[in-house]
Amino acid sequence: MKSISPKIHHKMKEFTKKFNAILQINLKNIENNYIYLKKTAPTTIIAACVKANSYGLGSDRICTALYKQNCRDFFVATLEEALLLRRKYKHTNIYMLNGINHLESYYDAFKSNIITVINNLDQFRIIKKFFKINKKKVKCCLHFDTGMNRLGLKLKEFDKYIHPFQKNLDIKLVISHLINSENKSVLNDNQLKFFNDIKNRFHFSKKTLFSLGNSNSIFLKNKFYFDMIRAGGFIYGLDLTKRKRSKNVLSLKAKIIQIESVKKGRSIGYGAKYITKKDSMIATLAIGYADGLPRKYDGFVFYKKKKVKFVGNISMDLSCIDVSTIKDPKINDWVEIFGNNISIFSFASKCNTITYEISSKIGLRVKRIYN
Repeated sequence: MKSISPKIHHKMKEFTKKFNAILQINLKNIENNYIYLKKTAPTTIIAACVKANSYGLGSDRICTALYKQNCRDFFVATLEEALLLRRKYKHTNIYMLNGINHLESYYDAFKSNIITVINNLDQFRIIKKFFKINKKKVKCCLHFDTGMNRLGLKLKEFDKYIHPFQKNLDIKLVISHLINSENKSVLNDNQLKFFNDIKNRFHFSKKTLFSLGNSNSIFLKNKFYFDMIRAGGFIYGLDLTKRKRSKNVLSLKAKIIQIESVKKGRSIGYGAKYITKKDSMIATLAIGYADGLPRKYDGFVFYKKKKVKFVGNISMDLSCIDVSTIKDPKINDWVEIFGNNISIFSFASKCNTITYEISSKIGLRVKRIYN
């Protein structure tokens, strides 16, 4: 990460005085990660998944950064997310991945030029009803299930119900979703074959685009690229494997608010699950499970160029670390929970989850700081 100038560093230090936990978000590295994808697949549209408030990082600033890099295709999950994005960006393609379940909702999407994804026959019937009432061609995206068994149309459903009606649809995009894109897997090859079979049924529709891949598909063969890659985690530095390919974006830090000497044999935190093995110096951090740390997390923070261990159960607002090996620890010092020294991948692995879940669950009390 590029070093911060002393002047900016001083301003940031003054700004962060009133906060006890911060999430630093490097917008330049978000842009660099997006540019990397564009350079890797130069003839493919790189769309951005900005659902769930851009994986917890703040869609307003994230979308501004991506828009600056000419990103014009965005994916969200819900109508609320889509409408919020549309208020700011009038000339972008916004796709609503979860689709709609009420006719009234589709009217709202239609009026705001939101492209709804049709995932199943129930959603298709709502679209069909809209057409019968308004006699207006429906702009949409068709999602086929090629193996995820989560959302998506079955091929026989398309053939029987949608194919006869498609003259009334403006099908902008046809998508499916890879099950195991972060690994080389026969599952990916099976889905690719299935998706190509689906694509061949649309030979008459020259304006329709096709998309199978998410972020990690960029590292599979280019036959997975099609017309569009729907990138999410990679843009935000949320690699799913040890092979670090994206630039780091996030640094989660918490402030020390108390330091106390604790005698040998004393318990730390709720449930007395941790007992000191010797006289110790224990620092309390102003961050807890309400802010995104798992209650039983027993990993490390990075403080004064050393890894320092969490001790005791993490509570709602607080957690404790053993700073016995640290020279001159001070109240109001910042420690890194993950970032440039402890990767978010390592943190997530210690939590038995993935980086996407970690970033999405960082609480709103944690101040987002963009640099």
